[in-house]
Amino acid sequence: MLEQFRKETDDHSVKGTIRNNILSHVMNNGSFTIAEIASGTGYSLTTVSKYVSEMLENGVINEIERVSLHTKGRRTVRYGLDLNSYYFLGIDMRTFILNIALSDFAGNIIKIERCQDFRFQNSYETLDEICQRVSTFINSLDKNQKEKIVAANMNIPGRVDSHNGTSSSTFHFEDMGETPLAETLSARFGVRTYIENDTKSMAFGEYMTGLNQKYKNVLFVNIGWGLGLGIIIDGKLYYGKNGYTGEFGHVNMYDNNVLCHCGKKGCIETEVSGRAIHRKLIERINSGESSVLSRMVNQRVSITTKDILDAAENEDPLCMELISQTGMELGHQLAGLINLFNPEAVILGGSLSKAKPYDFLQPAELAIRKYSLRLMSQNVYIATSTLGDMAGAVGACLLARSRTFGEI
Repeated sequence: MLEQFRKETDDHSVKGTIRNNILSHVMNNGSFTIAEIASGTGYSLTTVSKYVSEMLENGVINEIERVSLHTKGRRTVRYGLDLNSYYFLGIDMRTFILNIALSDFAGNIIKIERCQDFRFQNSYETLDEICQRVSTFINSLDKNQKEKIVAANMNIPGRVDSHNGTSSSTFHFEDMGETPLAETLSARFGVRTYIENDTKSMAFGEYMTGLNQKYKNVLFVNIGWGLGLGIIIDGKLYYGKNGYTGEFGHVNMYDNNVLCHCGKKGCIETEVSGRAIHRKLIERINSGESSVLSRMVNQRVSITTKDILDAAENEDPLCMELISQTGMELGHQLAGLINLFNPEAVILGGSLSKAKPYDFLQPAELAIRKYSLRLMSQNVYIATSTLGDMAGAVGACLLARSRTFGEI
């Protein structure tokens, strides 16, 4: 039945379009009655009843309860997704950690493995390591779960054309020729695999797990080792022409002569990112300032974003100062985006967003209020991610689900 669904989706048939629109409404809003779906999609009650009956017969949805909407008459059936009908795999790759998760049809994470010893390098070796770890994870699942995995999504940094399954920066090797990365991963994992920019995936996960009930226009900022932006307009991820939107970190803003990893100088990311804090920390310790991380710097031990956050948590003055400066400068740059996009909400995610609010969120919000137009920012909801470290993994699973049943 899944193959039939996929064929109808890929062929953009009328039947596939109607079914996917109904499923999309259900995935966005949870349980439903036929009348609610008809109202939400614009299809007739007869059309909705026909497709709901088909999906009920095929085990895609099931009957949850019968409710009395009136004092007299038959009770109305409320339906929901059959949680165990399909499973989805989410791979969230970051600089210092690899998360591999499995979700049920409703998007609930039922198993996750956090590979804390992972270190990203843009190399064949790292790609092979990821494929091996994912294969091991799949083999650890029970037989029913393994057989019902229908799709996977892998988050990667950089320029990603998710609709064609290609990456222009990460794992883009010459000898792979014209073969899309998504096709290579599908063959290695043994399951249809999609790829997505890591920040877009985090934004999608955050939006679909609560924000979508309140807002339609959201900016999601991913500030970790780098800096990215996920843009949601009218309830949908905004991709632009080739899917390369959100390269906020590579806007030229500073005359600092600092070379960004993109190859250009003066990018926002050279001053506002975990990488920037790391550089400044080493520079200032080498110039004679003290920190609890001084010994690690002097011994040339690798320092992660977590090390810096832990030092700030323990009230290390230098780390607290650098994080606060970064929050303030981030807010300064976000003020411009708020003036441009006029969003309803701005969500700060990524590893640096886990810093204490008075070290990061409050300086960022203060700068936003200071530098943006008052009419633009006065009613904007500004907060840190509710999903935290789980945003990427949740988003990856939900993207795999959404792409299985139509476009995002």
